[in-house]
Amino acid sequence: MESASLKTTVADVTVVGAGVIGIVTALEVLRRGHTVTLVERDGPAGNCSRGNAGILAAYGVAPLSLPGILGKVPGMLLDPLGPLAIRRRHLFNVVPWLWRFWRSSEPAAVEAIAHALESLLGDTVAGYRNLVRGTGAEALVRTGLPVLCAYEGRKAYEKDAFLWGVRQRHGVRWRVLEGGALRELEPALAPRYRFGVALENCGYTLNPQRLATTLFDTYLSEGGRYLREEVLDISMEDGHPRGLETRGGRIPVRKLVVACGAWSGRLARRLGEPVPLQPERGYHVTLSGFDGDAPRHPVIEPARKVIATPMEMGLRVAGMVEFGGFQPPDYRRSAILRAHLSTLFPKIHAGTVSSWMGHRPSLPDSLPVIGPSVRHPSVYYAFGHQHVGLTGAPMTGRVIAELVSGLPPAIDVAPFRIDRF
Repeated sequence: MESASLKTTVADVTVVGAGVIGIVTALEVLRRGHTVTLVERDGPAGNCSRGNAGILAAYGVAPLSLPGILGKVPGMLLDPLGPLAIRRRHLFNVVPWLWRFWRSSEPAAVEAIAHALESLLGDTVAGYRNLVRGTGAEALVRTGLPVLCAYEGRKAYEKDAFLWGVRQRHGVRWRVLEGGALRELEPALAPRYRFGVALENCGYTLNPQRLATTLFDTYLSEGGRYLREEVLDISMEDGHPRGLETRGGRIPVRKLVVACGAWSGRLARRLGEPVPLQPERGYHVTLSGFDGDAPRHPVIEPARKVIATPMEMGLRVAGMVEFGGFQPPDYRRSAILRAHLSTLFPKIHAGTVSSWMGHRPSLPDSLPVIGPSVRHPSVYYAFGHQHVGLTGAPMTGRVIAELVSGLPPAIDVAPFRIDRF
């Protein structure tokens, strides 16, 4: 798979990053008749594509920066079990990001962001059906079941009225579950949850890492090339990229796609197009071998901002937002997630807990960067998907493949341009 000849072969398109975004993009570009080399430091699906909540979240059209959110930040930070943490040493670094985040919470900005996210996420279920058809990944994608939001009562739901209004205006469909309807649909839930929302047109994967690596294997089987190398720099000639500098030597490039998640900011800056990208830290715990019944559906708990997903390796509970750069994890956050799991499903006991932390590539307006470089005709970007990388992968890969092929993209990429900041 790796050889000296491969490193000197000039592919039509070189994709940096083998998370789910990079893998799907490489596969889509390959299927349009181009030769493709995928370059990755850690092997396929090694970061957020391994540890995410596994949801195909067509409902994810609302940005995190909703009106009034900044006023809630102090309370979140003071709550030891809260969903947000900022490492003290990192606070000065994140202040400019938070200012842009606040600017994105104006109602007009929220509507524009939601409109763009609707185009990116709305067809995720159909996108995955097309991607996995005829591959070993088919059995890993579950669709047709709702994703549940569990509230302790109608008043808690009504407090989120602005959020649900944004979703309603941007194509999200759901039905309300009151009385015994929620527990009838999901008996594993604690009795304290008496009101629910069943989100339609969603899905989930039984194993996000295996889904991504199976698509990676499909890419290889269809003729894609792969190099396990760390990209240290980009070789420039006449002001334009001509190669990737790695520990193993120089990889020549024709067209370049930057899709390496939270590490994409460094390459974008090298190409003269810096962006305010933060490596937002997310955590999960996966409980296996436990006593008690797992939930039948993925369950979102909006008050605690966690998602519980039944997977083939156990019950995963994911969440938390922590700003701390690329520092070591604080696994006290995992203990908080384990406590939330007990709140949601009190009949689940014992079991073995595994903990994880990964870096979400987060931009302050909740929109990724997707599309061509402004400075370099041979460069394309596909990064910054924050909490919706798995969901946005099918459309992102399709759009980049269309742009690389000189075709009009399936969606308007203007809201995702790299120079919008």
